[in-house]
Amino acid sequence: MTSRTLIALLTILLSSGAIAGNGAATGKGGFLVNIVAYDNCPAGDFTDSNRHHIAVQADYNLDQNGNLAGTIVRTNTIKLTSSGVDGRFQVLDGNACANRGKDGAELMLPIDAGNCGGDCPVDAPTFTQYRVYLRLVGQPGSGIHVTSCAEETDDTIFGDADGGDDELNILCSTESVIEVRETGGNKMRFTDYSKELLTICLDTDADGDLDGSCDERVALFDPRLIEYFWQWNTNGRAHAQLVFKPVM
Repeated sequence: MTSRTLIALLTILLSSGAIAGNGAATGKGGFLVNIVAYDNCPAGDFTDSNRHHIAVQADYNLDQNGNLAGTIVRTNTIKLTSSGVDGRFQVLDGNACANRGKDGAELMLPIDAGNCGGDCPVDAPTFTQYRVYLRLVGQPGSGIHVTSCAEETDDTIFGDADGGDDELNILCSTESVIEVRETGGNKMRFTDYSKELLTICLDTDADGDLDGSCDERVALFDPRLIEYFWQWNTNGRAHAQLVFKPVM
C-alpha cells in the first residue's frame, strides 16, 4: 500500500468514526491532518484545498527562542491562521521543507482566542471550541519535539523584561509535545495535547525569575501576539497524526 493510499484510507476511517477507541474522541466532525517527515523533501506547495498532509524535514531541530522575527528559519514551521469560529479547517500550504525557500507550511483553524475558556488559566485551561489529539504512527524510534510560538510586537506581555525594546521577538511556549514512536499497536494511542498545541505558556518573569516556569498562558490567536506557528522538530522520519475534535 502506498503512503498516499494509506493517508486517504485513514481520512475515510476518521470521518466514519471507525478508529474510535484508540485514545481520541474521533468520529463525526473531526479533522485529521498527517504531518510526515521526509529525508528528501517533496517539491511544490501542496495547496489543493482538500489536503490532509503536511511535509516536514526529517532529523531537523531548531530552537526559535530569542530570535528576531527577521531571522526566523522557516524550515519545519507550520503557520497557524484563524478562519474564525464559523470557518473551516484547511491546509493552505502543505510543505514546510527546507528546499522551498518560502515561509513554511500553513494550517487554517476554525477557532479564535476564546477557544481557551476566555481567560486561559495557567494551571487548568478549558477548551470551548476544539481540542487536539496526537499520535505517532511512523518508524519505531522516530520522534517529534513540537513547540507553539508567536511574535511579540510591542512588549505588551513582557514589558521591558525581555530586553526587546519594542522589537519583533519570537516567544515560544515553556511546554512542548515530546513523543517517540514505540513498538506495538497498544502504543499507537492518541494523547490530548490541547494545552501544548492550542496555547503558548510563557515565562514572563512575573515571579521575579526567568526560570522556564509558566507564568501566563496565551491562547492561539490572542491579539497581543501575531504570526502564531508550531516549530515542528523531528528525529528520523516521524509521522504524526493530529485529530481536531469539536467540544460538544
